[in-house]
Amino acid sequence: MLVIDSREKEGSLLVDLVVSKAKSMNITTEKKWIEIGDYVFDDVCFEAKSVVDFIGSVMSKRIWTQIDNMDRCYKTNVVIIYGGLSEGIKHIMENSQSKLPPSARAVMLNNKFLGAIGRITLDTDCRAFWVPTEKEAALIITAICKMKPIERDVIRPEVFKRITTDDLRLDLLTSIKGVSIKKAKGLIKEFGSIMEIGEQRPHELTIIEGIGTVVAERISKVLNNEGKVKI
Repeated sequence: MLVIDSREKEGSLLVDLVVSKAKSMNITTEKKWIEIGDYVFDDVCFEAKSVVDFIGSVMSKRIWTQIDNMDRCYKTNVVIIYGGLSEGIKHIMENSQSKLPPSARAVMLNNKFLGAIGRITLDTDCRAFWVPTEKEAALIITAICKMKPIERDVIRPEVFKRITTDDLRLDLLTSIKGVSIKKAKGLIKEFGSIMEIGEQRPHELTIIEGIGTVVAERISKVLNNEGKVKI
């Protein structure tokens, strides 16, 4: 079932398109209050924003709190941004004031937008999509709901480099889904060795910024797995 946050505005074009497309794909929908995210399907959380709303949340830094909360509660997280960037920047400049000259402000807003998408891609475990309109946003949400996860072997390119203790610890930790370089460094700084990290209870790992219950339990499970290694 696809759950839609009841706080989404009545008559919202995106909500109407999502409901309509979900119905055509035999996906049931329900509107109710969701603490985190705009749409939730099983363990997938979607945050959908117009370009204007996205830039606003970047400027206020609220987007990073939202992403951290999503990561703490769901296994898969998706941020969808819809709308034209030029139109969005024009709307912001016409409806708010700034001490910056218009040309400089437009460049700043453009850089903030693109930089935030880059940061989401590189520094978080969220997937970021930027699409032209609400129609494409609705298509992505419903398409992901319809898909089933496929288990794939990860093929890593062979890279020759000097291997240090830190390299090995980081490589091991970042191979666990949901653990970024930043989170791995936080774990190493706090607990030291892989053995020490593995000996912590899941709730003790959540003291590291960005690591929620789901990721903490996954780390503990991987580091304490006594099953046979598949060759």
